[in-house]
Amino acid sequence: MGAVNSCCIPRRSFEECRENKISTPRVKGHRRNLSATFNFSFGDDDSGDTNTTLLNINVATEEELMTLPGINRSTAQNIIDYRRQISNFKKIEDLALVSGVGATKLSHIRSEICVSSKRTPSLHSNSPDGSKSDLNSSTTSSYRERKKTNGMSPVKVNVNSANVFQLMKVKGLGQSLAENIVIYRDKKGPFKSIDDLVKVKGIGPSILSAIQHSLTLDDSDAAKKPSSVYINGGLPNNSNTDSHCECNDIGRNSSRASMDNLVDILGPLSKKPFRAEVVPFNFKWKNRRVFRIASWNLEQFSEEKSRNPGVQEVVALTLLENGFGIVALQELASEKALERICDELNTPTSANNKKWAGHRGNWRCSVSEATGRMYRSMEYNAFLYDTSQNIELVSCSLLKKPESGTFPFVRRPFLGVFKINKKFDCVVVSVHLKAAGLQDEALDKTKQEVRQVPALISAIEQQVPGENDIIIVGDFNLSPDSEDYKLLTSNGYTPCIPATTPTNISNRNPDGSRCYDNIWINRHTKEVYTGRSSVVRDGLSNPWIPNGWSWGGVVSDHCPVFTEICSNKDLDNGNINAGMDSVVFTVGGGDS
Repeated sequence: MGAVNSCCIPRRSFEECRENKISTPRVKGHRRNLSATFNFSFGDDDSGDTNTTLLNINVATEEELMTLPGINRSTAQNIIDYRRQISNFKKIEDLALVSGVGATKLSHIRSEICVSSKRTPSLHSNSPDGSKSDLNSSTTSSYRERKKTNGMSPVKVNVNSANVFQLMKVKGLGQSLAENIVIYRDKKGPFKSIDDLVKVKGIGPSILSAIQHSLTLDDSDAAKKPSSVYINGGLPNNSNTDSHCECNDIGRNSSRASMDNLVDILGPLSKKPFRAEVVPFNFKWKNRRVFRIASWNLEQFSEEKSRNPGVQEVVALTLLENGFGIVALQELASEKALERICDELNTPTSANNKKWAGHRGNWRCSVSEATGRMYRSMEYNAFLYDTSQNIELVSCSLLKKPESGTFPFVRRPFLGVFKINKKFDCVVVSVHLKAAGLQDEALDKTKQEVRQVPALISAIEQQVPGENDIIIVGDFNLSPDSEDYKLLTSNGYTPCIPATTPTNISNRNPDGSRCYDNIWINRHTKEVYTGRSSVVRDGLSNPWIPNGWSWGGVVSDHCPVFTEICSNKDLDNGNINAGMDSVVFTVGGGDS
């Protein structure tokens, strides 16, 4: 589905929500969900009547009343019921008598409402002939469409390129009609004339006449930079993006949108994300200095996905709250996707990130060349690491293909040589093995790749002689109790995450079902292993992240996993300065 420019409007029942982690987003200060918010459109009001900016509580519908601060559905129903009993409100103060309103709540909304003696038809009322009332003559619709264009002539919306949110800015186009336009356009192709809109379900001649002055087929008349509105909740960025960027460059942050203005930018999609209080990690275990190695498959992590403020906050705070030092990241869809994550780590913009009182660090990233193909793009691998924990990335490279023969990995493993506290060094190998498929149709190929991991380790041992701390991390797409790990376990490797601990996650199944992601360490590394490993499952969702047709999604269908290692001494004599640039993997693709 073309989510970026299609009718991807949130819809979800409350039964699908899970406490505060997975919830239907609501507007800050309002107690209603998006079903109400998206039923009104935004536009420019050219009425000369100053009262048209107020909501007439004698004609307002239930959903219109719910746009008032503090008025939920139950209270809105009470207002309508009471209005029927008394045959309309005579003065604004009468609203305080409604159950659920009271004097305090009335004082908060008093400046936004009125009680006109003239009954003005609401947006949803019918005229005597049974047709919808003229939107321009409605006091209520004027209230709901009172946005101005700062004294400039209103721009027109290009009906052939606008997404649902942009179409809903047109006076008279609600959610359903905007969706119908996009669906029709996707099926039939671009509109050749504005009159063709009558072919769209729900749009007749009367509606077309009311909206055609706000529509265009010419980009020169349309709102500039339509791409600045992101369906996935990303913030508009009107600045030019430099093709080269240092991840810890504070200067480029000056052009990024402030999270403090999120309500103004995202409107009904805005809800302050909740994060539980976390005790900062102290980087010690039994008075010994430790660091944490983590692995996280970020699921098709594109530049567009990285622009989503919810994604930025979840990824950054997950790393900070859990005290990660080295993070191997799989399934990046762009070489530049991590730049915004580095920015958010080093110079926070989200309110929750700014409030983080624990260790913040100084983060850098190293992104590989393309490791192979993924859905609709090439896939990249990366390491994120915190230099303030005295972590140095000495060298890194992709495992090279042999000059001849079959390469046994669909995606090439990414190797990084790290030195921590100038005492402990190790080789971290990040893998993303082939997925078995929805019906396990490719399970045999997944198992073949698993059986090649020992040969991968042997190649590394030959390249860095004497280095015994080789740690294999990533998305293995196979449970660690599989028989196919026999060669790996016979070489002394042990998974830090047990097979009984799921590492996947979704909104429908927050507790997960499969153990795919893991960290494998050998007997030698076990001597400096604290015994503490975990799967991070809390704090991975955000109301600004899309969840199919709804919101409050998780940042990835994989949870990050981590293990903890002491860094105060090194027990081998490996020469990490040898580098990894010349590693060549020559093992074929057979079942060794």
